[in-house]
Amino acid sequence: MLIKEQQLRGYVQDILRRAGASEEEAEIVSEELVQSNLLGVDSHGILRIPQYMWQIEEHFIVPGADVKTVKETPTTAIVDADYGFGHVAGRKTAEIVIQKAKENGVACAIVIHSTHIGRLGAYTERIARAGLMAFGTAGLYSSGPLAPFGAAEARLGTNPISWAVPRGEKDPIMMDGATTVVAEGKLRTYIQKNESVPEGWIRDGQGRDTTDPNDFYKEPRGTIYPLGGKMGGAKGSALAIMADLFSIALANDDYWTCLQEGKKLKSENGLFLMAVNPDCFLGRDLFAAQVENHASYIKSAKPAEGFKEVLLPGEFEFNTARRRREKGIDIPDATWGGIVEIASSLGCDWGCEFSVQKRRNGFVHY
Repeated sequence: MLIKEQQLRGYVQDILRRAGASEEEAEIVSEELVQSNLLGVDSHGILRIPQYMWQIEEHFIVPGADVKTVKETPTTAIVDADYGFGHVAGRKTAEIVIQKAKENGVACAIVIHSTHIGRLGAYTERIARAGLMAFGTAGLYSSGPLAPFGAAEARLGTNPISWAVPRGEKDPIMMDGATTVVAEGKLRTYIQKNESVPEGWIRDGQGRDTTDPNDFYKEPRGTIYPLGGKMGGAKGSALAIMADLFSIALANDDYWTCLQEGKKLKSENGLFLMAVNPDCFLGRDLFAAQVENHASYIKSAKPAEGFKEVLLPGEFEFNTARRRREKGIDIPDATWGGIVEIASSLGCDWGCEFSVQKRRNGFVHY
């Protein structure tokens, strides 16, 4: 199913509003989800809608939340997401560190009481497009899918880490990736396409390597290898631990004890964002020149066999976005069928225009 960006945003906004989201929440969340699809990061796109609908029904996500700053200094802030949509709190936090870094050189902020924040790179990219260097981490409030290096059971989330650097009028140089070999949401996309995953991504609940993404979701749950895989996974495991310590631990949220005692978790993601102003070092012009020198030198390397060019971090995603804006966003039938059924159940008029290819109970969403 090919759908144009603005049309898809309108559909998503309609669903969210009818599910109880405010106009602002519906606008922000729809923008973030569709932007993920544009970039080709479908694991954080509209396939998350059934997850959010279920979480609203369970009162895990609370529409109309009062997102506010509860503590701040000239260079730091704590933002309370109030259990609302994590995208709203994430965007607000990015704007806070942008303002503080422009005034004071460097700024950091954390988010507490947050649900799923979506694509971490959305916030570092936003900071970079404001002319600042950015860094961010996110932790998961559960044992998640990652077994620490050398462990036989999960203890960590996919815990992404992201950097972004401004390039004036050009797209920023941006890295955004899970500390596992693959984001958990990407497994859902393989299921919806009825495809096997590459070898070395996941293990089933018995600790056996598998290429069937369904094995990951069966009980007992499977695990995803840390970034670096079997041999180099110590590095990915360490990055995942540090992401937790910079986000969840810094917020004094002792979810480890909560899990051990069997208490119900109320938050899903912790978020840490940092912004750095190049003006406060050797000056923006010198920094910009060095960024371009680095970019040109890297891209001047001879492409390896099978590659047309050497890409900078983020370049593949931005190229994908340009193509999808022109041609439309390709949504798998299983994903679209689940979305249409939800839309129809909420009384969205446009939902009747589409046939439902797959029932909701067969749609992997959480």
